[in-house]
Amino acid sequence: MRLHFDQSIGYSLAARDHWQRNVVAQPHMNTPAPPRYQLLTFDVYTALADVEGSLTPRMRHELPPHVDGLDLVRTWRRKQLEYVLISNSLDKGRVSFGTITRRALDYALSRARVVLSESALQELVVAWQQLQLWPEAESVLTEIEARGYRIGLLSNGDETMLQALAARWPIQCDDVFASDRAGSYKPHPSVYALPLQALGLAADQMLHIAGSATDVMGAKSAGLRCVWVNRGHDSLLDARLAPDHEVEDLHGLLRLL
Repeated sequence: MRLHFDQSIGYSLAARDHWQRNVVAQPHMNTPAPPRYQLLTFDVYTALADVEGSLTPRMRHELPPHVDGLDLVRTWRRKQLEYVLISNSLDKGRVSFGTITRRALDYALSRARVVLSESALQELVVAWQQLQLWPEAESVLTEIEARGYRIGLLSNGDETMLQALAARWPIQCDDVFASDRAGSYKPHPSVYALPLQALGLAADQMLHIAGSATDVMGAKSAGLRCVWVNRGHDSLLDARLAPDHEVEDLHGLLRLL
């Protein structure tokens, strides 16, 4: 997998190189239509990664038999997301995602009256850097790359966590936009502005692929076009911030590009 970060050049040069590398340099293939967007950004922890499927087996391995591993993982994730919003609201500086993840884990275990060793706790936090992709993700993103699209990750994770995770995935990624660069978490507009500022894009040149209702509302409030991968058939709290498109899994994205 290749990661590169274009912070100091205008998008036109980067787009030209990307197009030449992925399309023009392959004359034996039928040339596809130019990409509809200059950049596709993907939420990591919901749109691309199967958090519950990845973490639940690890959690069950550490727990006594009477404790429900899936339920504990869901409590962990719920408190992690709650803490992210608290960090934004307190306006006391961004608490790192790694710290939030550990504190949410401590909370979930305390509620379940489970005590784990320090080494087990650390391994569970590190597991966030080893998450598995949804089953269709690799083939879909490979097809998206073949169509000439520039692909980025736009996530609440710390940059170190995201780079470690992305390096394990067999998918193309041109950019990683981590929330610690903005000093806030999604759905704060400063996070969604990161790709636009880094690559010199207008909002309508970027499409964000969200995995949660909160991410959808944040992206739309920031003026971005958005596709919601709504695997859980969730609903929005504010219908005024509805996505441009809604799909059940990543396969649906290919029909929109």
